[in-house]
Amino acid sequence: MSVETTRDGAVATVTISNPERKNALDAPASEAMAEEIRDLAYDDGVRCVVLTGEGDAFCAGLDLAGDMGGGSPAAELEVGFGAIATGLIRMEKPTVAKVPGPAVGAGASIAAACDFVYAAEDAFFEWGFTNIGLAPDTGATYTLPRLVGTRKALELLITGDRIDAERAVELGVANEVVAGEDLDAFVADRAETLAGRPTMAVAAAKRLVYRSDHRSLEETLREEALAQEEMIESEDFMEGVAAFMGDREPDFEGR
Repeated sequence: MSVETTRDGAVATVTISNPERKNALDAPASEAMAEEIRDLAYDDGVRCVVLTGEGDAFCAGLDLAGDMGGGSPAAELEVGFGAIATGLIRMEKPTVAKVPGPAVGAGASIAAACDFVYAAEDAFFEWGFTNIGLAPDTGATYTLPRLVGTRKALELLITGDRIDAERAVELGVANEVVAGEDLDAFVADRAETLAGRPTMAVAAAKRLVYRSDHRSLEETLREEALAQEEMIESEDFMEGVAAFMGDREPDFEGR
């Protein structure tokens, strides 16, 4: 079992590698993954992060047959799966889940914590925590209501019902379904596009969207104005205007 990070230009790909167990993560592996995500968040050379699993699965969640760690369940979740969700949601860079197959339990929660989710045709999502008598974790009770609404989130979390890739798109859990043989190329192209976007503006967009649930309209408009004031001072804004005036594609550098 391992969590491996590779880089292609400004795109970093984090791959969960435990194919014999459908890429389930034990406690040490989840903690290592959380640490890797934290490191990537502060790496200025990385402008987009892709998460995926080796082989024909995304992640089967916690490996119940693996190392459960030496602390209490709450402590292990805080530094492992919970820290993964926090790192993805708070990261001021676009994050992409490339889902080649099953995303189950904490694996489904990890995918949902990403900004963009692209799934193969035979992929599925299942928050099956209650199937084994557990409460949802890894941010599922935070992300799912925002994606699908309170009633549907409760249905998915309490019944443990499985949804296929097409249904995941219909509900807003995934962005798009892609033929399995095309998934790698599709996500590579999309990640390259995302990495080329103006990093500061992307970060501002993420902050504004994820925090809007807790703000009034007036507070939201004020935060948008403050973010815009900051963006106007950026080099990427000047490049964007120059490209627009010159009728060419902008070359953003994330500054």
